[in-house]
Amino acid sequence: VYKRQGQGQAVLLRDASGHAVLVDAGPPGRPAAVVRGLVGLGVRRLDALALTHPALDHVGGAGALLDHVEIDRLLVPPLPLGEPHPPTVDAIEDARSRGVDVLRVRAGDALRVGGWSLAVLWPPRRLPAGLDPNRGSMVLRASSGGWSALLAADAESPTLAPLASGSVDALVVGHHGSEDPGLADLLGRLRPAVGLISVGAGNRFGHPHRRTLRTLREAGVSTYRTDRDGALVVRRQAGRVVVARSR
Repeated sequence: VYKRQGQGQAVLLRDASGHAVLVDAGPPGRPAAVVRGLVGLGVRRLDALALTHPALDHVGGAGALLDHVEIDRLLVPPLPLGEPHPPTVDAIEDARSRGVDVLRVRAGDALRVGGWSLAVLWPPRRLPAGLDPNRGSMVLRASSGGWSALLAADAESPTLAPLASGSVDALVVGHHGSEDPGLADLLGRLRPAVGLISVGAGNRFGHPHRRTLRTLREAGVSTYRTDRDGALVVRRQAGRVVVARSR
């Protein structure tokens, strides 16, 4: 599930039996867009909700999710020392008050949900105070039925490059497609068939950056972006990755 208008990101991983993991909760709203998206897909329960890092456009919808969707586990990375992020702290406290298991995860941890295997690639430990929180984004490699995706959250190539081992079918492009000088080398190692950019229409950050789009194009990556293509549904069919647009 991707937000089309307004900056934010939420990625739903679901198998044929209905097991589901949501990675990030998008921005806040009344109701939060992520709630409307899940309800529209018939999702009333999540095996896990992962909040990748303390940024409002990734965690802002968590409170609304807890109100409307049954959640078994909340996954959070080690948060920066001495820099509490109220929306993230509120989500953790709200989850605990509802009996949701809150798990701190870090590089090397793994999770199995139905047909999905999730490997946590980053971060390895708590970040020092003052470091850009994007550098501490939880980075996940998700695999199911012979295909895989790298979910970069807001991490960029300085973080991702050491983690890139083996190709993936799909890449959720880091930081909404911001400028990333190391992206070409990263793509050469990951060799994704499809790139997905979660980005708000007319956002004030200039995402996705034109050089990022050009780099993806030159690498032969079929790129989809939510500001133009709407919510995106990705599946593997007859040995290839197929992307359906909502528009």
